[in-house]
Amino acid sequence: MQIVINLLRGFAIGVANIIPGVSGGTVALMLGIYQRLLDAISAIGPQTIKAFAAGRAGIKSELERIDAAFLVSLGCGAGLAIVASARLMSYLLETHHDPTYGFFFGLVAASLVVPWRLVKRLSPGNVISCLAAIALVVGLTLAMSGEDRLQAAQKKALIKSATAATPADSTTPAGQTTKMSVSTDSSNILLFFVSGIVAICAMILPGISGSFMLLLIGVYFDILLCINERQIFMLAVFAAGAATGLLLFTRLLKYLLLRYADATMSFLLGLVLGSLYAIWPFKSFGMVEGRRVDIANIMPDSFAANEGLTLLAFALGLAVVIIFMVIESRQQRPPASQTI
Repeated sequence: MQIVINLLRGFAIGVANIIPGVSGGTVALMLGIYQRLLDAISAIGPQTIKAFAAGRAGIKSELERIDAAFLVSLGCGAGLAIVASARLMSYLLETHHDPTYGFFFGLVAASLVVPWRLVKRLSPGNVISCLAAIALVVGLTLAMSGEDRLQAAQKKALIKSATAATPADSTTPAGQTTKMSVSTDSSNILLFFVSGIVAICAMILPGISGSFMLLLIGVYFDILLCINERQIFMLAVFAAGAATGLLLFTRLLKYLLLRYADATMSFLLGLVLGSLYAIWPFKSFGMVEGRRVDIANIMPDSFAANEGLTLLAFALGLAVVIIFMVIESRQQRPPASQTI
């Protein structure tokens, strides 16, 4: 039964990673598994390699130590969500944008109670930590202007159309085929490695989108091009950076949560609060190649069917979290003592 629950948790994290502005870390925090996830990932290290080299007995004990069943079930659930719901979420974001974001806005808003409960003391330092996190997320969201977002979407569309073209469609005047590719010089290799570290750190933190950080660094489209052109080496460099960042950053977060629990949890609370700005349902937008590109948050100037449906979706998001919290509290409640 626990495996099924963890698969569903992983599925929720996977769906969150598909939604622009929603972080898998936010969902892990609201599901109450953030600390356990950090503990499991940070447990992986040189000792794991030694245990696997020691044989069957060493492998079994090591898998238990790193909480492998938990990690694998979460990973499988997330992978299944990305494969199964990517098209559905793309469809919903294109055709029912505001209600879809309204639902996730409700989910995240109701889930604020989770990190709030974990902050034991409301001190000035904790308040500053929370406000700094809010400023960080909102600042990152505002870092790209509306014009920048439209230009980025146009560049993405150009890359897709260029890589989809056949050799006959893209020839030089001399008749030689042209092919877009990413440079493999040493500076670009280092940039890809560091980008992997930055992206995975952003994905671990609640409220920050890894893909958005790649946009700010300026390598998002290079990575997209590598995927389209099957540049395995550069993708492997990026993956190596992500793996390095995952192992190092989870250790840092675990240390901070142990040593400075309230300040760190206040910061995480601020990240989730700040993410509400990023996933505000009502936005001005432009169109690029028939696809919507969000530009800036706005307030609706009327209350019509779309606004009503968005409000209903928001209420549904709130209700889902509240129902799960009630179920969890009942499961954790000690059984009543029986009298004879």
